[in-house]
Amino acid sequence: MKFRKIIPLILACLLLSGCWDKIEIDRKIFVSVIGIDLGKDSSDNKDAKKVKSDEPFQERIQQKKLSLIYGFPDISELGPGKSGTAKDQYISVDSSSMEDGILQATGRSSRSIYVGQTKLILISSGLLEQPDTFKEVLDYLGRHPNLNKMMQVVVTEGKAEDYVKFKPSMEKNIETYLSGLMESSKRNSTILPVTLNELIVLLDQNSNAIIPKISIDKEKNDITLSGVAVIKNYGLKGYMTPIEVADLEIMRGKVKGGRRVIYKEGHPIDINIEDIDRHISLNGDKNKLKFNIDIRLEGQLREYYKGKEVFSKEELNSLEKDFSKSISTECNIIAKMLQNEFTVDPIGLREYLEQRKPSVWNQVADKWEEVYKNADINVNVNVKIRRVGVIK
Repeated sequence: MKFRKIIPLILACLLLSGCWDKIEIDRKIFVSVIGIDLGKDSSDNKDAKKVKSDEPFQERIQQKKLSLIYGFPDISELGPGKSGTAKDQYISVDSSSMEDGILQATGRSSRSIYVGQTKLILISSGLLEQPDTFKEVLDYLGRHPNLNKMMQVVVTEGKAEDYVKFKPSMEKNIETYLSGLMESSKRNSTILPVTLNELIVLLDQNSNAIIPKISIDKEKNDITLSGVAVIKNYGLKGYMTPIEVADLEIMRGKVKGGRRVIYKEGHPIDINIEDIDRHISLNGDKNKLKFNIDIRLEGQLREYYKGKEVFSKEELNSLEKDFSKSISTECNIIAKMLQNEFTVDPIGLREYLEQRKPSVWNQVADKWEEVYKNADINVNVNVKIRRVGVIK
């Protein structure tokens, strides 16, 4: 009786396992990075609008809205006794859509193209300036069943193709280099890594998001992470600098590290942030919301200057007050900028209302943007220096 129950399991393993697509691994291209730029016909949509949806031969329009580049490792550099990474090769196409780009790239390759292991997608700043086209791209990325939704998303200053073809000095390919940069930046909170899945969720919730931005330093021939791009209603609203991003991370209560500095008597004094705790409270009514964001930061003194005694309670209290006032002022400035200049809410005040104050949220949900812009946001940061380092 037991044997009869086991037979179906054995048959299922035999029938359902194996290489389902019957393509050998050496006959595949494993795309590791995708760069998306606007095509030459991106701004001219007149011919497409004239065509009725039931007309035949609509592919004759051949509108080149996108310029795509697919980067993939040269598998000849991989194998026993060789390094774990390889230089990238590329396929560039002009297409009417993301799916059209895959079909064209497949037609130019002797191998099957696989995007399930893509690690990085680069979106040009120009694409974000055309929200309708950006929506089309996002729809494809969200619907594709095999696309890796955990890949990193980055906005490029200028053409994405230039970054895909960039040869970093420390790595063999751009996706490994940028992944390392973003991992290192988590500790100093100057960048906010975003995966494709996170981006799709954020934009579905309120059409707003923030995406890491990179630029090329032509003098040093190097790529630098340079803050974030602010997306509002699927379009590019502006940029935030690394210093502004660091303050935003503090207000979000998600800072994992980083350095803060003040100057005293002309000398820089540094602390490393080691712990954070954030508490939001609400006053006022639906006509005028008042948010209080109380933040406790704990840090370690990293740099002072010789001849100064920091072990006294008075001196430590003085430093803590200076750091608290400086960071509080910065955060309040950034909060006002987010309200007035960008009118976006990456701090999480909307989520706070939805989850903690549903009765208030129901009263302001239909006019949230106006309510948010007119709300009072007060950020109070309390810095505590818990350690002063090793003194000989």
